[in-house]
Amino acid sequence: MQHVARGLTALLCTGILVAGTGGCAGADSGDQPSRPSPGAAAVAMDGGSKVATADTSDLVRGDGSDKRPNIVMVLTDDMRADELEQMPKTQALMRERGLDFTDAVSPHPLCCPARAELLTGQYAQNNGVRHNESKYGGYSRIKTANTIGTWFAQQGYNTGFIGKHANGYEHDSPRDPGWHVWEPITGNPTDYYRFRFFGNEEWRDDYVTDRITEKTNSAVRAMAAADRPFLLFSNHIAPHERQQYGPQGLTEAPPAKRHAGLEIDQVAPPIKAKSYKRAVVGGLPRKTPVKKRIKTSKVQKKWEARVRSLQSVDDGVASLFAELDDAGEAENTYVVFTSDNGFSLGERRLFKKNNLVQESLRVPMIFTGPRVPAGKTSDLPVTLVDLVATIADLGGVKPRLDVDGASFKRTLLGGTQPWRDTTLIQTGDKYQPRKHRNLRWKGWALRGVRTERYTYARDVNNGDRMLFDRARDPWEMRNVARAPKYRRTAAELDRRTNKLMRCAGDNCNRTFGKVPGPR
Repeated sequence: MQHVARGLTALLCTGILVAGTGGCAGADSGDQPSRPSPGAAAVAMDGGSKVATADTSDLVRGDGSDKRPNIVMVLTDDMRADELEQMPKTQALMRERGLDFTDAVSPHPLCCPARAELLTGQYAQNNGVRHNESKYGGYSRIKTANTIGTWFAQQGYNTGFIGKHANGYEHDSPRDPGWHVWEPITGNPTDYYRFRFFGNEEWRDDYVTDRITEKTNSAVRAMAAADRPFLLFSNHIAPHERQQYGPQGLTEAPPAKRHAGLEIDQVAPPIKAKSYKRAVVGGLPRKTPVKKRIKTSKVQKKWEARVRSLQSVDDGVASLFAELDDAGEAENTYVVFTSDNGFSLGERRLFKKNNLVQESLRVPMIFTGPRVPAGKTSDLPVTLVDLVATIADLGGVKPRLDVDGASFKRTLLGGTQPWRDTTLIQTGDKYQPRKHRNLRWKGWALRGVRTERYTYARDVNNGDRMLFDRARDPWEMRNVARAPKYRRTAAELDRRTNKLMRCAGDNCNRTFGKVPGPR
């Protein structure tokens, strides 16, 4: 463990982590440096002496004989893949020391469906969650008795869930089975300053990211002391917009006080994109919410707010690694950092998510841990659904459901493996009984596939289609679904869509062969 401690302390002392740890005088001497005491934050958090702690009373004690690895997932909300560039501590602790999956996607890029995928390892046609709300969406659709939490708990792990849960998880909602540490936010999860954790632990005039971090660190200490392998989900809110009580509605993501004055002299990447404020030639499916007017100053302001809000998550990642090191668990823990979905900020005149373009589909995904190659990248097209299969594989845990994803453990540990050539992607629609009761595909909107070269989708209810040839059109500016020379291409991708939108288990990971190119 000594070399891990030295590495973390060197980062602390060179300012990559926020100060407050001490012991820097001997950091270059080769002597064992002084370390933070257990529970000491590696990052200065906002607030006074009150600290959020996790309820760890249900943890099961072990005897230390189970040597399986710990697994920690750090999840952000609505984070674009390119926003990882604005998190220097996470880059130093994870990207430089782990494997970065550069083509990771959220195959159903909306909060609740994505979170249901992360709990079940299944697509929405199998787990039942197609949207954030209504008859076909929300927390009530999740079968909580059979999730990754119950699998790991039943097979010898301590488990923990902290932070944002599925949409519709209320103050009086029941405790989900399988989780020894259960600390989700209830009610409105995106106020940032006024929030509740399960059990009606209410915080006002505070900052949610720091409290999630403190509960995460508290859980790590207790889980490490229990001498049993653990699975821990740490679910952050940033950089999601703030949903306030009252008439204010949605506003920009607020920063922690210590980051409010952060100066940003960079032009937002979306503004520099070739697709920014440009309409797609050939149009987009009718249900796609295209903006007619976009004010660049507002986009810049929104992006800067997102970056500032992510700085506290960056602090939290640094604090997590320091806690794992201090607990003696750093060398036996896999940490994965990812987001529930991406976010459009004006490209193709689109905003937000729940659309099947690169900015909404792509998410950051980095792994560190035992035997994970350091400072490497992989372009394997993995998804959040695959992440569940991989986490189970790393822990030696057998899912109690037919998961739709495939484990990429071999790639994660530096090897190679066969992989599917086509991935299912889809979006849902809020079900309105009076308006939608006669629809064939209730609760669905676009369903399609993504390959190495193409992105294809069809509105299953009105037939609108979208096809981007990313080899010739990397900015996805031309919808060629109706172009005569792409007729064979579109037909084959539509055939694959029909197969995969009904898939379950291994059938979701098929190899179809070469897609006919344009004539």
